[in-house]
Amino acid sequence: TLMGATDVLRSMLHCILLHRPTFIISMLLIASSHQAVVKYHCRKVGAEEIIDERGCELMIVRVNRCSGHCLSFTFPNPITGKTSVHAKCCRMTDTEWVHTELMCDDGPRAIKIPSAVQCDCFDCAVH
Repeated sequence: TLMGATDVLRSMLHCILLHRPTFIISMLLIASSHQAVVKYHCRKVGAEEIIDERGCELMIVRVNRCSGHCLSFTFPNPITGKTSVHAKCCRMTDTEWVHTELMCDDGPRAIKIPSAVQCDCFDCAVH
C-alpha cells in the first residue's frame, strides 16, 4: 500500500529523532563537502548547431545551451530500505526560437531552433 504524505513525514521524523547523531553528522558532512570541494553552477553557454538537411546547403547557427553541474546525492533510506536519490540537472528554464532559412534544391526553407535564454538546476528527467 502507498503511504500518505503525512505518514511519510511522520516516519521520517521518527527515524531522524531515533538516529539523531548519525543524521546530524551525515548532514554536516554533506554540507561541508558541498561547500569546500565543489561549486555548483548551471549557466547559459554559446554553441554552434550544424544544420545538415538533405538537399540543402550545410549551415551553422549560433544558439545557447545550458551547461554546468548541479547537486546530486544518493543515500540509503532507513524507512523504505531502498536507496533514495536526490538529483538535479542543468536545464533550460526559458527558451527563444532562432529563425533562419536554409538554401535548398527546391528553394529556401524556413526553420527554427530552440535556444536557451535562462538555465537553472531542476529535477533530472528524461524527455
